[in-house]
Amino acid sequence: MLEYVRTGQPAYQNVFGRPFWEDLAAHPGIAADFDVLMGPAGHGVPDFDIELAGGWDPIRTIVDVGGGTGAMLASLLRRHPGVRGTLVDLPGTVARAHGIIADSAVVSRINLAGQSFFDPLPAGADVYLLKSVLNDWPDEPTVAVLSRCAEAARPDGRVVILGGVAPDEAPRYLAIDMLVAGGKTSTLTQFRGLARRAGLEVAAAGEQSSGRFVVECRPVG
Repeated sequence: MLEYVRTGQPAYQNVFGRPFWEDLAAHPGIAADFDVLMGPAGHGVPDFDIELAGGWDPIRTIVDVGGGTGAMLASLLRRHPGVRGTLVDLPGTVARAHGIIADSAVVSRINLAGQSFFDPLPAGADVYLLKSVLNDWPDEPTVAVLSRCAEAARPDGRVVILGGVAPDEAPRYLAIDMLVAGGKTSTLTQFRGLARRAGLEVAAAGEQSSGRFVVECRPVG
């Protein structure tokens, strides 16, 4: 923490010899513990639902980008029986997700894609969800993952962000993910600029009934 305050840069690599995400990949046991932390048993309890502008009736496909072991995606599919989903996360995490969702009632409607979200994403979905993803990354990687979503989305699709963006008037806090992985929370105004660089425009933004702030983007053109 002292290193972060002095330099403004994450100090994880200085302590452990690798950036945070590379260190997880190198230690499967620690990565599995991280999945538990981010899942329903930890602080990653999924929202009961996500309120989309115009509702869910037009939505048939969703890609949960960086969706961990699938708790959020499974929750959404249970809520919306007409929707199919794809879970995208690193291969080790997706392998663990398979065991977790195998007994789920929605397993027949979930595809698994073990890959980096900085690589081309499964294309043609109605919604690309980024929940608790952007807050782990500084600006340039944020633009990169948003660009992948913009490339993959249908022309009338949308990219939905929960976490990493806050209203302009919201108080700013020093979050532990900033100290560890170098992430940040952008104001909505700051995020509009990042979205434009990625080929997206902010179409809607507001607080959910759950209290979470959600931003919806559309591909430009």
